Formats: sequence, C-alpha cells, structure tokens
Amino acid sequence: MCTSKHIVHALLASFVVAALSGCSEEVQVHTRNMDRTFLVVEAMLTDQPSAQQCVVLTESIDFFVEEVPPAVSGAKVSVSDGVNVYPFVEESAGSGRYVGPAGFCGIPGVTYKLEIDATVDGELNHYEAFSTMESPGFRVDAVDYMYAGDADTKIDSLWTIAVWGQDFETVNYYYVSAKLNDAVFPIGLSLAIDDKYFNGQKVFCFPITTLYQTEATRKSYGDCGKYLETGDVFTLNVYTIPKDYFDFYMGFVSSTVGAAIPMLQSQPANCPTNIVGKNAMGYFFACSSSSASVTIEEPLRPYYKLLFPFGPPH
Repeated sequence: MCTSKHIVHALLASFVVAALSGCSEEVQVHTRNMDRTFLVVEAMLTDQPSAQQCVVLTESIDFFVEEVPPAVSGAKVSVSDGVNVYPFVEESAGSGRYVGPAGFCGIPGVTYKLEIDATVDGELNHYEAFSTMESPGFRVDAVDYMYAGDADTKIDSLWTIAVWGQDFETVNYYYVSAKLNDAVFPIGLSLAIDDKYFNGQKVFCFPITTLYQTEATRKSYGDCGKYLETGDVFTLNVYTIPKDYFDFYMGFVSSTVGAAIPMLQSQPANCPTNIVGKNAMGYFFACSSSSASVTIEEPLRPYYKLLFPFGPPH
C-alpha cells in the first residue's frame, strides 16, 4: 500500500464492515509524512438480496491529522459479473458512499469485478479489483449471551457471546461482526478467525466473541458499547471471506493503535490490497454470510442458566 518509508498506521474511528446492511463505513487510513494522496477503497459484496451493497471511497490523510478523511465524490463505480454491469450511484452528493441497485447481491462461485474512475488529488485515474464469492463455510443456527462479570458499576462489564452451528468440510476463513439493535460493530470490535480447531464439526455453545462494554467504548463507538438492557436485540454475523481478505484484515488490524506498541515492535509498512491502480489502498471482497439474533431478556444471566436452564449444576 505504501512504500517502506511511508508507514501505514490505520486509525479505526469508523471503519466497519456493516453487518446485514452489506455496507461499510469509511476506512480511515493515516500515513506518516505522506508525499502523495491515496484512494482508500472499502467494498464488500454479500449474498444477501435484502442488503444494500455499497462502496465507500475516501482519501488518505497524514498520521498526525486528527480529522475525518475527505470523501471521494463524483466517481464512476460499477460491479460486473462477466455478463451484467451493475452501476453504483453516490448515495448523496459529497458522501463518497456509492450504493448498488436494489436487490443486487452476489452468488457463490461467481467472480466479480469492481471498477472505479475517480479523481484523487486532482488527477483522474482508473482502479479495478476482482473477488470470487465462496460458498458459505459456516451455518449459524443460534446465538446466545452469558454475563461474565462486573455488573455493579454498569460501566465496565463483560458478556460472552456463544454460537451454535455447523462448520463445513473445507478450510475457511471468517469475519465475525455483530449488530446491537441498529448499531453496527466496527472492525475494532470485530474479529477474523479460521476454522482450524473446528473444521467440519458441529459447534455447540462455542464462545465465539465477547462484549466488553465500557464508557470508553461507548464514547468511541456509540451504542455498540452500551450496557445490555432488556429488550435489546443482538445479531451475530459470520461472513465466509477469501484468504486474501483474511490476510488484509490481519495486516490492517496489526497496524492499528492498541494492536501494536510502536515503542516495542515495528509497524508493518504495507497491508495487502487487491485494488489495482495508481496510489490505491483498501480492499474489494465478495462474501457469503450466515446470521442469527437473540433478544436480551435477562442482561445479567449467569453462565449456568445458558448451559443448565433448570438450575445450577450440582
């Protein structure tokens, strides 16, 4: 993405792969002492016909600049499947957020091509990327929650999210995200995993992720970090992603504040990207998905009530 002397340092104030909506918030990419402007692309195509597919385009900004990256507006954006071309239209003038036709979604096994003509730093350039949608590698049957501690303060509290489902007999990589009511979890609160330890197995009450709800996370991420209350609806989304996007995610997260300590280890100079074009960052990926929701009935429900609904074990 950058030359070795231009160290990429991504700040995740609002980068998110949006669960269910199929959209992404902008990828905020900061680079140190940057002598050029990069086009930053976040494009996710899902297999959900009810989702609004979208592409988000922004410009990179210097590492020490604390501001929202400028949107790239007025671009020509399309996705094609080798037969049909689907134009993406800017959602609103100046937003840099381009949405696909209603009902358009990906199909497993099909290779998709993203094309972008955009003006960045006063220069019009052409960009493109390819991604093949894989078949679902995991089926989510149910999701539930367990309270894990520190409820008295209602500030720093922890819940474990458990999942039931079936992993299929292929080596797969997953992006695991979530939504609490209408608040979509950003990449900083999500994770990428592989199926190394449960490939081809049924999954029963597997603790797939946690919710660490603190005042700090609520300030940073809004209602994603809220204390769970009766009536809240939590949705877990498991996306089957290409291996190359898994590598991009791991490289991207390892270069973020909090994931690496600059004084103790080096930051990566480059994250993988499949965007071809002059000075481009980011990723285009097609992914199949599976999800399940649970309504919060007893926010402080202890572990044993999930595993032993008729009382604690003796």
